[in-house]
Amino acid sequence: MGGCMSSRSCGKSRVSDVSVGERVHLDFDMALVDAAANTNRRRELTNRRIHVAPLQWNPGQIDEGTCQEDVWFDSFSILESDSDADYTSTHGDGFTGIISQAQAVQPESASHLVDSSVCGKCIGCFDSYAKAERHAQENRDEGGSLSLTSSLQKKKLKRKSCDAQESTDCRTAGRSVHRPPAGSLVPRCSKDEKPTAGSWSEISPSVFKLRGENYFRDKRKCPAAGCSPYVPIGVDLYVCSRKMQHIAQQLDLPSVKPHEKVPSLLIVNVQIPTYPTSMLGENDGEGMSLVLYFQLNENFDAEISRSYQDSIKSLVEDKMEMIKGFARESLVPFRERLKIVVRAVNPEDLQLGSAERKLVQAYNEKPVLSRPQHSFFQGPNYFEIDLDIHRFSFISRKGLEAFRERLKNGILDLGLTIQAQKPEELPEKILCCVRLNKIDFINHGQMPRIATADDEY
Repeated sequence: MGGCMSSRSCGKSRVSDVSVGERVHLDFDMALVDAAANTNRRRELTNRRIHVAPLQWNPGQIDEGTCQEDVWFDSFSILESDSDADYTSTHGDGFTGIISQAQAVQPESASHLVDSSVCGKCIGCFDSYAKAERHAQENRDEGGSLSLTSSLQKKKLKRKSCDAQESTDCRTAGRSVHRPPAGSLVPRCSKDEKPTAGSWSEISPSVFKLRGENYFRDKRKCPAAGCSPYVPIGVDLYVCSRKMQHIAQQLDLPSVKPHEKVPSLLIVNVQIPTYPTSMLGENDGEGMSLVLYFQLNENFDAEISRSYQDSIKSLVEDKMEMIKGFARESLVPFRERLKIVVRAVNPEDLQLGSAERKLVQAYNEKPVLSRPQHSFFQGPNYFEIDLDIHRFSFISRKGLEAFRERLKNGILDLGLTIQAQKPEELPEKILCCVRLNKIDFINHGQMPRIATADDEY
């Protein structure tokens, strides 16, 4: 064959002046770059086309780094959508590639081998792979192989905040603090004082309406009892480059007297995203942690009923219970009963449009189950509940994104309760609650960031 043979010749043509250890096959359907290990002899390249299979979008196949909501998701769902149609995660850029060192093809040259018959979308995908491969060339495993997983995952997980600080890395915005004292950032405003902006207050649990004593018969809700097992002692607000799980490990917690039955300290970590809301992608990125601290009521044994004490103990110890279903009984965690209650005290000050006003009127103070967007952690004399808003439905997150800037004008009551499943567990009671007075949830550089040992600078 002549040396002037065109690169568009048929697949049976041979190229004798190219020395390649192995034919490369890129298969984007399986997200795998694979090459055979036969390097003992030279082998001619019999086909100059790189075969690119169309991407298959299958919501059932989820990367380890991504998350998919369950079909019965109901947390903070403004439109009460119980399906995962509002938000479906796929692994669009989750390539995992391994190329042996002797057979690695340089992306600059490989990108020119893609045949013109391949669709433009696939070529764009290949270009993305080529760029990621260049970043991963220096990261090789022990067997002399090249792993693209870490490079692509890091690229995928960088979701920037849309606050005023978005041009500045969250890790350097404001100041970093190491093991800050819990409850030292947001000041407290006493009940007798006029609420000041950027503070928190203690409130009576009776401001919330929960299931009444005869709820299973008349479906009526009544004001909750005037006492709660846990009372607020502090509030913090931190910025985070990623969701911070088990934040209590990074804090200097107050010393409280232990109780023989339940933890004396309750920590609620509300994880709020600040990056633009998207229907696709991983549920993580820059955000903030609203940390609420509660201490066991000093009259816990006298004012809290024995049955509710047992419910709190079941929540902490992660006990299982049998629930009757349509066809059969199911064994489910007791923690699935945890509910969130948010109440806007002054919706008229939030500058709502007509449609927004109707939504707030319809769903204000409506308890919703926190499952499955919650996590639980336990340490010496404390119990932590993490509420992951990053994983709420798309509609819920979009609504929060629209309201977040205006929350600095709002007064919000936030509480937790345990759902009653039996008549003897009625009426429902508030587990803990606190009032947030016009707190600004937009980071202008005033929010500190907790420095951890895993931070990368």
